Amino acid sequence: MIRIALAALTSAAIAIPASAHDFWIEPADFTPDAAGTVEVDVFVGHGEDKTGWPVAPHRIIGLRSLGPDGLVNHAKGPESLTQPLEVELASPGAHLLFIETTNSFSELEAEKFDAYAKEEGIRPIEVDRSLNRRTGPGRELYSRRGKTLLLVGCEAADRDIWQREVGLTLEVIPRVDPLSWEPGKAFPVEIRFHGAPVQGATLHVSNLEDDSISFSAQTGEDGRADLSGDLTEGRWLVHSVWSETAPNLLEGADYQTLFSSLTFDTQGACEGE
Repeated sequence: MIRIALAALTSAAIAIPASAHDFWIEPADFTPDAAGTVEVDVFVGHGEDKTGWPVAPHRIIGLRSLGPDGLVNHAKGPESLTQPLEVELASPGAHLLFIETTNSFSELEAEKFDAYAKEEGIRPIEVDRSLNRRTGPGRELYSRRGKTLLLVGCEAADRDIWQREVGLTLEVIPRVDPLSWEPGKAFPVEIRFHGAPVQGATLHVSNLEDDSISFSAQTGEDGRADLSGDLTEGRWLVHSVWSETAPNLLEGADYQTLFSSLTFDTQGACEGE
């Protein structure tokens, strides 16, 4: 198995400052009772600073889901790509809904850029700027990926979609079923970049119901981190950022950076389940 290894970092939860760069999709209901239309909001920011992302057709590469009906395209024209997004889930079962955005350009003065890379845990940028003694402004192209797990119908038999990879450039993948997870049991999450496990990636984890609860963990050699020490029942966001040096990019950017997230509800669909 190919491994991306920039440092020998162990998987351990640590306290982190609030990040302003989070990006995620959040359905109004993670576990709707029946098939139909689900409203989904797109957010950026963190905690009290979170705001709705200005959804616009030209900023979205794709809005799709993988579930009982296979791969479904939910971008049905410009009029369908507004905030909140309206997604039609036609069959009972588990669905992975995911969104991909176009590139944007960012330039920050050196001190702010280095602080941002350190806070987010973007090891490729930190290593490159240190080894090559880059002291000038940081220039990057960045794009975003957001994924959420929904379960339609309590009695749905098709529930194992949670473990599927959907092919995002940077992807957050749970390695246990969030819908049946019990507090105290292991909750490994894997980060993959271009399909390979990432060692040394930082996972920023926030409770969507209580923005004061947040922590981070770093992935080991297998690209995984166990979040069970801090995870409880509730709605959760797991967010990570990774980058690669990419000379000759547009705008003179030095890096191609990916933001990726997963949202889920560990409380499951049905009372007494």
